Amino acid sequence: MKLTSTQRLILTLLAFVVVIALAVVFAILPQFSQLDSLSQQRATAQAQVDQAKAILAQLEDAKTRSAATEAEMLKIGTEMPDSPQLPSLIIEMQDLANDAGVSMISFAPAQPTPTPGGQYTEISMTTQLKSTWDDLLDYMRRLNRATRVLRTTNVTINPASTDTTESAGENIPLTVSLTIKAYVMGTNGVIQSTAATSTAQ
Repeated sequence: MKLTSTQRLILTLLAFVVVIALAVVFAILPQFSQLDSLSQQRATAQAQVDQAKAILAQLEDAKTRSAATEAEMLKIGTEMPDSPQLPSLIIEMQDLANDAGVSMISFAPAQPTPTPGGQYTEISMTTQLKSTWDDLLDYMRRLNRATRVLRTTNVTINPASTDTTESAGENIPLTVSLTIKAYVMGTNGVIQSTAATSTAQ
């Protein structure tokens, strides 16, 4: 059967359409599926990256808080050590007096005494000073800024001289007696009496 030119043209067009359809089915559609899979993989990878960033931020925050906590613990350990450390405490008290222009006449720390509950120990210190009023105020301010936690519990102030001419003005010499308490963590440094030790045995 001989095909007319019109029939040949139609068959050619049909063949072209079939080729295009096959190309779409076997070549283009799988690419769409692959693109969809790649898109899903990209979304998963991005979610993993976001999660890793969140974990890293948490770790950095924890590191920062850990450093701050460690610094705070060191500060507390300096303010309230776990032993009396009397030599360094005496040196600091003398330095505070020198820096304020105050003359330390005497300094006498008492035996460390545990507080009820035994969470910390008190060291009561009695000191006598010669000072003017301005220098005494400077000294008290320096006590509040000391590296150890210090609490002044008693202050007695008297003129150092009864000479009215010498006592004129604001900077009259004063004799000052102070009771100051320092603190130690726990009961370290407490001396047990022999009677208490015998009873405990």
